[in-house]
Amino acid sequence: MVRRVTPAQFQAIVRQEETRRRRAINEYNAAARKYNSELKRAIDSRNAEARKARLAIDRYNREARAHNARVRADQQRLAREISRIERQVQASQTSAVQRSTLSLHDAYKLVDLDANADDWGPEGNRLVDLAETEAANSAAVTNVLTGDRVAGSEIESTELTDHLSISSEDLDSRWRGALFSLNPQNPDAARHFCTSAREIITRIIDISAPDDQVKAEIAECTLTATGRPVRRDKIRFLLERRANDHESLEQFVDTDIDDVVGLFRVFNDGTHGDAGRFDLPTLQGLKGRVEGAIRFLSTIARP
Repeated sequence: MVRRVTPAQFQAIVRQEETRRRRAINEYNAAARKYNSELKRAIDSRNAEARKARLAIDRYNREARAHNARVRADQQRLAREISRIERQVQASQTSAVQRSTLSLHDAYKLVDLDANADDWGPEGNRLVDLAETEAANSAAVTNVLTGDRVAGSEIESTELTDHLSISSEDLDSRWRGALFSLNPQNPDAARHFCTSAREIITRIIDISAPDDQVKAEIAECTLTATGRPVRRDKIRFLLERRANDHESLEQFVDTDIDDVVGLFRVFNDGTHGDAGRFDLPTLQGLKGRVEGAIRFLSTIARP
């Protein structure tokens, strides 16, 4: 039996189908818009990440180029300064300093050899670069003492902007006081500066490597007559804490400190100039050598 549909019922059915069709189209369009919106967000995010990656790569490349340029400059400076020392006739008052510089250079060559033979990682390689700068600084000040002078930095300026204040505000104040005393018109400039600088170096080591901690970490550490760990073991403690406890690097740091302390003895002798007064290039050389050594030691000592 065929069901008869009235015109009104037919119109209602048509309207229902039209409503369902419009609803389906609207749902499809909404889904399409949502998909396109999510796709656009994903593409935008990917593009942003790609831009960020490109910027990071560009920054890394710039830093790598700058780093390589500094390394080449230090290599050239070290070679140049050592060559000048080897060509010079050794004066009696500076022969000990020259021998110390050449010993430090030999210690650096062992560090460089070990680092090239093994992967010391970014932190270790940074310490190698700083060690090279130390060797070059030592050679430079030795050449100043033998009369081969070059222009130095401003006496009272300093690159140690935060190295010392991180460990101790007192050390930072002592360093700035030492710089203030380093004036060519001050007959005791070198002696005052060397006394303060030596105290700073000693304090950096003692603050960063407390006796009790060194004894606890290095069971076989050697003790002084007063029962304190020797400096070499404190250096080992600091390098182990940075996971860079390489024997050649440990030896270099110890030799570097000996080199600076030996330099203090030369300046404290007051054998240059009237009444022990040193000229500006010599004081600049002393300041640059000590500043570099403190920066190097502070980097190692930093937790």
